[in-house]
Amino acid sequence: MTTHASSTRVEIAWLARRAAWGLRPGQLDELETLGTDAVIDVLLDPDGNGVGPESSPWDGFEYVDDNENRREQGLEVLASWLGHLVTTDRPFENSIAWFWHDHFAVSAEVVRYLPALLDHLELLRDSAFGDFRELIRDVTTDPAMLIFLDGTTSTGASPNENYGRELLELYTLGIGNYTEDDVRAAAVALTGWVVARRFGYQARFVPRRHDPTPQTFLGTPGVTGVDAVVDTAVAHPAVPTYIAGKMARHFLGDVDDATIDSLAATFAANDLKVAPMARAMLEAGIDGAGSPQVTAPVPWTIAALKATGADIAPRILAGLLRQMGQVPGLPPNVGGYPGAATWLASSSTAGRFTMANALARTTPDDSPVLAAAAGGDYDELADLLLRPEGFSDPTIAALRDLPSSAAPRPGEAVLAIALASPELLIR
Repeated sequence: MTTHASSTRVEIAWLARRAAWGLRPGQLDELETLGTDAVIDVLLDPDGNGVGPESSPWDGFEYVDDNENRREQGLEVLASWLGHLVTTDRPFENSIAWFWHDHFAVSAEVVRYLPALLDHLELLRDSAFGDFRELIRDVTTDPAMLIFLDGTTSTGASPNENYGRELLELYTLGIGNYTEDDVRAAAVALTGWVVARRFGYQARFVPRRHDPTPQTFLGTPGVTGVDAVVDTAVAHPAVPTYIAGKMARHFLGDVDDATIDSLAATFAANDLKVAPMARAMLEAGIDGAGSPQVTAPVPWTIAALKATGADIAPRILAGLLRQMGQVPGLPPNVGGYPGAATWLASSSTAGRFTMANALARTTPDDSPVLAAAAGGDYDELADLLLRPEGFSDPTIAALRDLPSSAAPRPGEAVLAIALASPELLIR
């Protein structure tokens, strides 16, 4: 394995893999000249570092509400989303938004009205680095969430407990920090919200559907209404540690309790603003916190698309992401996407190899990664794929053993194997 890369280059490649989901050819050279601290600044504060605002991935999307067009429109939305993740100049903002998408796990299969789901995803992107309390408040009355967890059917006469339970178990506190009485109290206090489908799926509060009886919630008496529920839940002392731990494990892998406690303290000291905690998390990762982790299918695919410039048809992308077990907009359950055990299963592994072949096959002839693969420059190929330390000896041996006739174009087979190598499976 090559070890000639500078420590700065290695650190920035790590940031690119974890926070930015890859770089396009040449970007690592540019970022190395900035230095690690400056790159973290750009990732966390694009506005303050000359990066202009970006439009929604779905600007111009026109929804047609009929069964015949539903699948094609879903593919159009997916293609726009993936294309945006490849080209965005605000990658950490988008990967944090993806974390929130996994955290809240609203699914298109349940919501079914695509514009409501897209509005929900835009809410997550707009709130990526913002105030956690405001995010929870907005999500609680978001039309897609109201539909997803049956808030629209919850009335004072028959409170639905689904959202109240997930608010406590998954979104704010974690298991062990609340009781069933708290779930019931939240359900009663949150009644009265509906989604007015005739008026563009807008959330509305209907007083006659609400039970205003004050509830004792998380030990606090007199709680009723959305603001009181959110304020009480978010003020619970378990929130900073729960959210910091979940975010740290998502981006850093296995982290020790001391690191989580430090991140939680930063989160709490900054009034639950996400950006300061996210900065501390990246700095901790650079300093060695965390562990190697299996790269989930979507980040792996985005990084490969950036590196290669490949152009795969949306229908093929969707099918292979489904085989690998991670389709944007379709988390399998309220707990979000599965983890490493699924990404390493036989079906997911087969899908990853198929995707690697499709990426290599559609990589443009003038791509730097294809040229490096064709020329047998494995150090350059590894660097372009954000492994400046180089490939391992077994991977290099596998690349060298490929017959020249293994693919129609020179370098195509080498590129496919490199993309599917252990070095790119583990980030």
